[in-house]
Amino acid sequence: MSTYGLKDASNITFVKRGTTTPVLYIDYANQTNTQWQSNRVYAKKKGTQAIAWDSARTGKLTIQTEMFDLRLLAMMAGDDDLHKGTNTIFKRKVFQLQGDRLIDLGAKPVEGSVSVFRVDDKDKREHITEIPMLVSGDAGSVPHMVTDVAVSAKDTTATITWSSTDNATNYVVYRNGVAIGYPAGTSFNDSNLTPETKYTYTVVAKNEAGQSVQSAEVVITTATSGTHVAGAAVKATEDAIKKAQENASGANLNGLYFKMTKGGNGIQLSDEAVVGATYAVYYVVKQDGISSYTINALKFATNYEIYADAVIRSQDGEDKFAQIHFTNVKPAANVTFNQNSEQVTSLSLEFDLLADENNDQAIYKYIE
Repeated sequence: MSTYGLKDASNITFVKRGTTTPVLYIDYANQTNTQWQSNRVYAKKKGTQAIAWDSARTGKLTIQTEMFDLRLLAMMAGDDDLHKGTNTIFKRKVFQLQGDRLIDLGAKPVEGSVSVFRVDDKDKREHITEIPMLVSGDAGSVPHMVTDVAVSAKDTTATITWSSTDNATNYVVYRNGVAIGYPAGTSFNDSNLTPETKYTYTVVAKNEAGQSVQSAEVVITTATSGTHVAGAAVKATEDAIKKAQENASGANLNGLYFKMTKGGNGIQLSDEAVVGATYAVYYVVKQDGISSYTINALKFATNYEIYADAVIRSQDGEDKFAQIHFTNVKPAANVTFNQNSEQVTSLSLEFDLLADENNDQAIYKYIE
């Protein structure tokens, strides 16, 4: 029988387990490494090892590559595949302000997502104070702050009401700082609350230009369990109202401000903005042609089969085909992705080699 040498990283095909349906093909790995391990313990006879017990064999396949298919990353994350279509992109653009004080963003931002800062001429960093959006209540301006928020509660439910705000297209209700509802009207019913528990509610008004500052906080405690009649409505305290009004006045400065242009694709800075100065704009846009995958804390990769192909060369120089069939493979839960500005990013991806229903883990095949 010939003797062989091997100088090749395997080309790998992922197959949906129990089928021959290919999921992904990899021919760009710089290195593929297979490791088998089994712990062995001994009973000794007069100090020498006499009887051996082997634990079940475990295996690990490692793929090292500087190139990758986005579907590979999705598979490692436990997402079934790449999701292609429209998605949101967070952007930062820097502009030197022209005489008309207009900034063209090139696309309509998601409402309420625009933030504007002056960039320091010396250190090129943004000023700490954000330039406020004009709050006039008129068309093209974000709505005024919502007022007269009142909350009445039973044991596990609460009803929130407020006064309508001019030019508001809808509202956002927050419980303990987290958005819980997006009503078009001026009331909202909250549910699944815990009896005898304190909750804080605020309301924000929104339109195409953006959103108002948050209303004054209303703090209420739910009734005891079994209480099915709502208590008296609770409103914000004097201190909470004063604090909210101070926030609102800070967003309605008479000097430097910006507002969205008609059509919503740009912003108009006020006359207080300095022509020739640099301004940074942060915003979110919806964009077509996005490929994405999601890492979910409770979702992990499914199991696959792998066919790993390589070429072995005999001593007389003839190349022969070799294949390893890994019968039950699961991408490892731990994935490290290191990025380096000076070097090409190298991925090291690990896969657990598990046993199938026959306790087989791999079948090695050679065509001689």
